[in-house]
Amino acid sequence: MLGGSGFRKRLARAVFLGFASLGLPQSVHAQTVSAEEFYKGKVMTFFVGSGEGGSFGIYGQVLAQHMSRHLPGQPRIIVRYFGGQSGGLTLANQMQGNVTPDGLTFAMTQQTIVPAQLINPQFAQYDARTWIWIGNMAPIRNMLAVYHTAKAQSVEEAKVHEVIVGATGPSSPTYILPDLLNKFAGTKFKIVTGYKGTADLNLAMIRGEIEGRGGSWLSIEQAAPDMIHNKQIRPIAFASMTRDPSNPDTPTLPELVNDPMHKQVAEFVSSESEFGRSLFLPPNVPADRVELLRNAFTATMKDEAFLADAKRAQMPIEPMSHEKMAEITKRVLSTPPHIVELAK
Repeated sequence: MLGGSGFRKRLARAVFLGFASLGLPQSVHAQTVSAEEFYKGKVMTFFVGSGEGGSFGIYGQVLAQHMSRHLPGQPRIIVRYFGGQSGGLTLANQMQGNVTPDGLTFAMTQQTIVPAQLINPQFAQYDARTWIWIGNMAPIRNMLAVYHTAKAQSVEEAKVHEVIVGATGPSSPTYILPDLLNKFAGTKFKIVTGYKGTADLNLAMIRGEIEGRGGSWLSIEQAAPDMIHNKQIRPIAFASMTRDPSNPDTPTLPELVNDPMHKQVAEFVSSESEFGRSLFLPPNVPADRVELLRNAFTATMKDEAFLADAKRAQMPIEPMSHEKMAEITKRVLSTPPHIVELAK
């Protein structure tokens, strides 16, 4: 997620200029009109901290198509992307102080950004406690799944039998969950790195090179649904705070850890799942505009046309309120320093 310092400076300058052109202060008259009148005829900018082609981009486009209908005046919402290696971080930093807080600019960045405020404070020029949350479309739950030929078909069995699992690299969710289970739950996963992506990992399971893989369950539902339909693969653990609705019998990482200190680490690592596809505003946006945006988001999450488009795009929708997002943010950023150090 983090590029070189020169790259970050160039990208930050380009982004700042983009913000300067899109977030110009409104006239004195615009500041005195009611919130209902304010949005009429306006263009809003929805920044997404990833590339256009990924799942974040899909969520952003579908939301933008529908949310404006639930705002007074039906302002146009355009989506702009912060792609590249450090896009999510750059967006978080820029939203903190380089956006006019007029309610015309909101954002969705990577789910790792809030915990990263503690893990990588040298790069975090933001404080998520000051962000104004709008809501969350859905969490992102990474998991560990095993192929039907694996000797172990559960975490308990993996404490007895070695299971070879594939991963892209040590910093990837495909690696982190089996590694934590080995350290904290006593499993015997043998992790083989070097795979190019989830499609490569799926093929490796079919070939018999590996017996399981991590990543999101959504990546299997979208790319290899036949594996699920034919019961060739099953999740055995999720790195999340709540169980996945499509796999309610599969335990979460914190549930599988017994040592109190290790459980706190498991909860801290799993907390990023809660931020998923969450939307936020910069600090100091007028309260009446915040209320309209939150109401519009809530209405969109119940909109039949939006839900139909989300289903067609294979976008799970599991909304979370702004109150819940603020509560989770406060809890995550109150994690004791020694737990953060152990998590690192």
